[in-house]
Amino acid sequence: MKSRSWKASASALAALMLGSLLAAQSFSSAHWKSRSEMVGGPQGDMTTESELWMKEKKIRVKTKAMGMNVNVVKSGDIVYQWQEGETSGMKMSTAMRRRGGASMDSLEKIEEVRTKGKKVGAETVDGHPCDIYEYSETAGERGTVQQKYWLARGLKNFPVKVVSETGGMKITTINTDIEIGASVADSLVTPPENVKFQDMSEMMKGMAPRN
Repeated sequence: MKSRSWKASASALAALMLGSLLAAQSFSSAHWKSRSEMVGGPQGDMTTESELWMKEKKIRVKTKAMGMNVNVVKSGDIVYQWQEGETSGMKMSTAMRRRGGASMDSLEKIEEVRTKGKKVGAETVDGHPCDIYEYSETAGERGTVQQKYWLARGLKNFPVKVVSETGGMKITTINTDIEIGASVADSLVTPPENVKFQDMSEMMKGMAPRN
């Protein structure tokens, strides 16, 4: 049960990273590392280490915690998730993901933050001069997600720090070792062929609450 609970929390963290961090940039590829601290989450406080790759709007997140590695790949409108070393995983539509959290589809998210958010200051993070923006968005049943972004001017506004708060939960993410225009192999952003993915979207069909 503990393993399942951890994977649920890791999945939530990965979803927020996909929605808040990876969405779109003015570059076609990137590679970086992240450290996220969750406080007040559904399974308690938690810290994770992740490595991320982005190539042509495809995204891979590899999250490590408690000796396990959970992988998430977003390719087009489908999100794939599996634990490293296992031969089964699950997949779902980004629309299904949106019902429970921040959007994973905002391919112009950072530009949206800069145009619709509020610039509240400036600060240097890890040697990168940043503009700080506050931004909020609706997150399904959890209500509104309040976010703060530190966008690095010298890295095409890549977010080197993001703080998200919703429903009593706070996630602080710091991005490091950022490589814009990195060489990313197609295999890194492609679901593995030796993993069988169960379609969660199909499972949920017909399971809407009855009146």
